Amino acid sequence: MKQYRTPSRTVFQIFNYSFFILFSITILVPFINAVAISFSSSAAARSGSIGLWPVDFQLDAYLMLMNSATFIRSFANTVFLTAINTILVIIVSLSTAYALSSKNMVMRRTVFYYIIFTMFFSGGLIPTYLLVNNLGITNSYWALILPGIVNGFYVIVFKNVIDQLPGELLESAEIDGAGDFRMLFQMVLPLVLPMTMAFTIFSAVAYWNEWFGVLLYIRDSQYWTLQFQLRDILVTSTVSQDFNTDLREQFGLAVHPENLKMAALMITVLPIIAIYPFVQKYFIHGQLVGAVKG
Repeated sequence: MKQYRTPSRTVFQIFNYSFFILFSITILVPFINAVAISFSSSAAARSGSIGLWPVDFQLDAYLMLMNSATFIRSFANTVFLTAINTILVIIVSLSTAYALSSKNMVMRRTVFYYIIFTMFFSGGLIPTYLLVNNLGITNSYWALILPGIVNGFYVIVFKNVIDQLPGELLESAEIDGAGDFRMLFQMVLPLVLPMTMAFTIFSAVAYWNEWFGVLLYIRDSQYWTLQFQLRDILVTSTVSQDFNTDLREQFGLAVHPENLKMAALMITVLPIIAIYPFVQKYFIHGQLVGAVKG
């Protein structure tokens, strides 16, 4: 039977589709233009005549970035810190939630309320910096790992999901002699896998885009992340003056600052864009589970 649509419903759908089409265009057009600039010649970038298609196609900007030791190091730092931080924050948050869900934990309600309290009231930027500085971990990888190793929001959601699991399941495993680590990783983890994957995506994207921690705690360029390197390129419009001179002499590359900026931008965002379609199903499923269980 054909569903009858009221005039107001039709108007709403037209407005809705039109709005999202225009919204998508406002996102796609600048992105396509950035791609075109990154593949265009320096003369075309200088003249500002590039639209949605590259002018005088060339790869000089990408070659310059790929031959920059500083840029390559910042890319490797970002991959390393994203992997380490994501793994640690998921393991620590899930383990904390599992402990808080256990009836055998002493003062678990007090600890739970303490975690909630930290979500609303934090020490602030200056006390955090002083703490990191007093620990002696500034200008090191630890300054980019330890401060965010516990996520209170993840702990609360994980705890709510674990509390909804059948208690008999964990009790039977405990009777069979399973320890806490075995119950956590072999029984609880598979049951909360969609939520775990969703939080993994959240954390990976957040750490991939991390730059503020580098600005606060890092002084040596060997610890720079990709986003901080991108910020430096956008501000200074170069990677290294000595490097640029050497590369021009060796390969005859001519790169306009706009070419360099857009090429760095593409290298920064494309890994996330490429990975997201493969993990989207976990992302959506995790959101639904969290909405129902939370």
